[in-house]
Amino acid sequence: MKAKLEFDLDDHSDRLAHKRCVSATDVYLCLHDIDNMLREYTKYGKGISSGDKIALPEGYYQINSYESQLLHELANTIRISLSNILENRNINMDDLE
Repeated sequence: MKAKLEFDLDDHSDRLAHKRCVSATDVYLCLHDIDNMLREYTKYGKGISSGDKIALPEGYYQINSYESQLLHELANTIRISLSNILENRNINMDDLE
């Protein structure tokens, strides 16, 4: 079984569709990296644990316990939202590995 995609690169809409096709793997890898980063925050507390320092424009700031909990919940909320967006678009990241 084979599939071929054909584009008329002189046509603007076809050129755009071609760019989307050739960028699909990069977009997938980007989403995968974002999900893994959020997973590190939520599962391992990487970079958001009490006592961790974060770089701000004014300098470094040490996170306290309450801020750590807030950041953990925020990362979890963003990860769930990302998953819901992908699911609503019928994108299963596991199918693409």
